Amino acid sequence: MARILIITPSYSPRLGGVEKHVWHTSLQLVKSGFSVKILTQRFIKLPAQAVKKGIPIYRFSFPEKRFIGLLTIWWKLLTQYLRLIWQADIIHIHDVFIWYLPLRLVFFWKPVVTTFHGWEGIYPVPLKNIFIRQLAVRLSNKTVAIGKYLEKYYHFKADKVLYGAVNAPVSPTKKQKLCVYVGRLDYDTGLPVLLQVLQAGGWSGRVVFCGDGLLKEQAKAVGEVKGFVDPRPYLKKAQIVFAGGYLSILEAFAHQCAVVAAEKNPLKKDYYLRSPFANWLTVVNSADELKSWLMVREKNPRLMNSSVKQAYSWVKNQTWQTMTNQYIKLYRQL
Repeated sequence: MARILIITPSYSPRLGGVEKHVWHTSLQLVKSGFSVKILTQRFIKLPAQAVKKGIPIYRFSFPEKRFIGLLTIWWKLLTQYLRLIWQADIIHIHDVFIWYLPLRLVFFWKPVVTTFHGWEGIYPVPLKNIFIRQLAVRLSNKTVAIGKYLEKYYHFKADKVLYGAVNAPVSPTKKQKLCVYVGRLDYDTGLPVLLQVLQAGGWSGRVVFCGDGLLKEQAKAVGEVKGFVDPRPYLKKAQIVFAGGYLSILEAFAHQCAVVAAEKNPLKKDYYLRSPFANWLTVVNSADELKSWLMVREKNPRLMNSSVKQAYSWVKNQTWQTMTNQYIKLYRQL
């Protein structure tokens, strides 16, 4: 089987949507007979090299400065990790194609697959960001977009559009009057809308935030901030999930929670409504709209049953093996 070198901005044990995506698909690739190696950024307290579940991990550090950091990345890839790249049959990059740019010119014959996981949180999308994305598309043999909206706002056509996956759904548990937020505590996730409602007393139940970020202190004032933790213990008990991204939506569906999200601009609206599960979640654009939705559901939780059941039925088939099979199909086309 082919040898895959995966280049990713972050990897397990760090938590996050990209990290979880790369971790689970890597495990499934190994199960399918592929040889997988990971090249990623080194964070504090993590070793430069490790092996986890049979997957070799190579980590390197660089200055957190735009141009100096990028030059350092290029230098290290050219001087320290050239052998890794040489040995790989396929290079699979998650988001950070710019890291590999000079190596693409050196190893011009080596096939590259690039997965684009999201946007930079700036709307309208800057022309520079569009240019970098389109450059990556042109220099990749195959591309995957995590979300249909990316094609619209970055003006490209992906070979595949995917949305994520979940582990096998668990048996339903007794729900509590609990609202869970999953994702970065930041402005571009729609979180300010939820915070505004909670500050005004728009939800009388418990609130748990599974995430971290710029709005941590504001979140602490209205609920419990757990940091980037596995949200599943809280999703099991939650009636409502305020989702910040695709993965949190799918995990909420798997645990039979009602899902609501907020859009602050046309891009974020398309992020949710151009997805195959748009009919099973509620997208609001103001604090008043979210407050009204919460009040109705709080008084009559059964109103959520139909969409919750449909979403659960759909998400049962969205497994990590199913997603990995899509990647394998792309590899075989190279």
